[in-house]
Amino acid sequence: MGEAAEAEPLRDLAQVRARVAAQLADVRRTVAVMSGKGGVGKTAVAVNLALALARQGERAGLLDGDLNSPTVARMLGLRGQPLRVAASGLRPTPGPQGLVVQSMDFFLQGTQPLAWDGPAGEGAPWRSALEDAALADLLAETEWGTLDVLVIDLPPGADRLPALVRLLPALTGAVAVTIPTQVSLLAVERSVRRAREARVPLIGLVENLGRTLCARCGAEGPLFQEVDVTTRAPELDLPLLARIPFDPALAGAGDAGRPYGEAAEWDAPAARGFRELARVVAAFEPVPPEGESW
Repeated sequence: MGEAAEAEPLRDLAQVRARVAAQLADVRRTVAVMSGKGGVGKTAVAVNLALALARQGERAGLLDGDLNSPTVARMLGLRGQPLRVAASGLRPTPGPQGLVVQSMDFFLQGTQPLAWDGPAGEGAPWRSALEDAALADLLAETEWGTLDVLVIDLPPGADRLPALVRLLPALTGAVAVTIPTQVSLLAVERSVRRAREARVPLIGLVENLGRTLCARCGAEGPLFQEVDVTTRAPELDLPLLARIPFDPALAGAGDAGRPYGEAAEWDAPAARGFRELARVVAAFEPVPPEGESW
């Protein structure tokens, strides 16, 4: 009886992985965007990476994996869109630049929060399992179709990437986002260690909000001066993929639900950074662990 009970979750996980694999069968690459802590602009990086990939001609999708604070729909102007349901499952919402998007935001009304714990807190011990199950459903029930790349915006925390890896047949790679502070880099280092323990290929590191642009003249200046990420990235054995400055136009575009990087913004330093990041991500080929083959 005990062995049967222990085997049941393994069978359930195998079934979930099989469903996810079926929905992602025509998705060529999956890329996770992660951070060790909140407040580093990770979602802005994920959204603009997906947009930049689409502008390069990639058929791109974006999954908002932050179930408790989903903001991808707002940043892409998709809030209030109806949940798209087909006879065989869910359909992603069409977004700008040909993106297809799935988010918990489409399931919620207004500012309604998710209540995992129940009125008396009875669900608290199972919160992590419930979150994992909800993420699995978003992946496994959405008809992603044929995509070159699916970008997955993960919530902050070192445990989020290993939880995702359990669901996926394979993850092409992960991008880590940090701001140039000791606290952020400490959290990122923990996330990187967990990623390596889970045998996830790491594409590299993105420095966000290290510099700022003057809204009037466009001149660049330091925003944080605590850490030089260009010297810390090699210590983490990661390439520095891009340095994205704070651009008031980028923040304004996200608040307005408008894609950043068009028209007058096309040649802005932040837009160039996202284009370079997309180029590297699109060209990335994971190297199998030593002694193994894929």
